[in-house]
Amino acid sequence: MESAEWRETVFVIGKRTNAGTFDNGNCKVFDKNGYHWIVDQQFYKKLELPEDPCKWNQTHVCTWMKWAKIEYNLPNLNITESTINGKQLTSDNFCWNITGLEDKSTKDDFWTHVCLLKTMHKVYIKQNDEGCINIRTLLNYKNKMYSNSDFNHDVEIWQFLLNLLTDSEYQNVIEWTDNEGTFKIIKPSTVSIMWGLVKNNWRMDYNKMASALRYHYGKGIIERAKGKHVYKFAGDIKTLIGHSPMDIKSMFQQASN
Repeated sequence: MESAEWRETVFVIGKRTNAGTFDNGNCKVFDKNGYHWIVDQQFYKKLELPEDPCKWNQTHVCTWMKWAKIEYNLPNLNITESTINGKQLTSDNFCWNITGLEDKSTKDDFWTHVCLLKTMHKVYIKQNDEGCINIRTLLNYKNKMYSNSDFNHDVEIWQFLLNLLTDSEYQNVIEWTDNEGTFKIIKPSTVSIMWGLVKNNWRMDYNKMASALRYHYGKGIIERAKGKHVYKFAGDIKTLIGHSPMDIKSMFQQASN
């Protein structure tokens, strides 16, 4: 079953197991700032700990804390105070009371990491080299889509993009660039995940979405335009929906004023 949800400080989209939890091997995880987080395979190779932190003993937890002290720059973290095991560490009732962790606001990445230990039962790290996605836009779109019982998951990609272009809420991820039907996808990662939500495909990324767009080239619907992530609605689209792209843009602008 595909799903997407906000969990404490992370956004997760992917497949659920029969037990209702997310399958780590079949999901994408993002923090509140839109950065992608992945399971740190090197952590397990170097430290040789059980993969599930729930199964860590006190020694394992101390080993993890020594790693975290360096990874998240926690110089005041007193490892000797730790007498907890993994089951306690990942418990919803567990309350941190360890020297060096009092100021949560300056330790966002560490607390995201801890949240993922608790909710995903894996050691996750942030991917700083990837562009951020817009979490708020994704959540709003997901909630709007899931609350609409008549939502059509069979829409074609040009219809999906046109719907975004005619809704002022999504101007931060996609925008018109001229008066001839040309538009630019400003946040390709965000828009591709939105498209994945529509098609119930957690693996969706911009390359896969672009491939779906190329399928429509030469059909009088949509075509590639000059510039990165720039496309154009072709003139024949009027025969499909009764309006030209610029008719739609004009109606959108009037509604926004």
